[in-house]
Amino acid sequence: MEHILEKLFESVPKVRILRLFMCNPGARFPLGEIVSRSQVRKAATRAELNKLLKLGMVREGVVRVEVPPKGGRKPRIQKTMVYALDTAFPFLSELRDLVVKSSVAPRDKILRQIKGIGKVKLAVISGVFIQSENSRTDLLLVGDGIHQRKLDRFLADTESELGKPVQHTVMETDEFQYRMDMYDRFLRDILEYPHEKIINKFNL
Repeated sequence: MEHILEKLFESVPKVRILRLFMCNPGARFPLGEIVSRSQVRKAATRAELNKLLKLGMVREGVVRVEVPPKGGRKPRIQKTMVYALDTAFPFLSELRDLVVKSSVAPRDKILRQIKGIGKVKLAVISGVFIQSENSRTDLLLVGDGIHQRKLDRFLADTESELGKPVQHTVMETDEFQYRMDMYDRFLRDILEYPHEKIINKFNL
């Protein structure tokens, strides 16, 4: 589905920016946050925002933000431009369904990236990955030697594709086995409700 959207909407940057707005319809984002969350360069973000503004799919406005003081000075108020989805845009519901339904990161890509962050013995996805609400966590990783920087990069890249933050839980093997032996409610909820195991060396 991802490649279909990229062809339909011209580019990866446009898909990521559209998905960010569509998955967060009530939010207002300053330019810097759009750049950070979509992982799209600032120049490309500006260009795509201008197109969406002309189409009427996105609207812009100004908010007043308090800037923290420096060197003992008083806080100052700064005007910041923000962007939000225009809920009056025609066919918004149909477009949102298309974009949100395509917000599923490819399993082979997730698996490849997870294998590169450490000795992962169990990887369980739920929540935003499978369009399931009320999950205790979106991603459970169990393993040893997890490389934090690589994990952070994986999460940032995945969130930019999904358009939503990924709630994640990381456990070392010993902690996981202890909590399973204790019938830990948190783990039981994850494993008893809708989920997918993409790495399962425990044969659960």
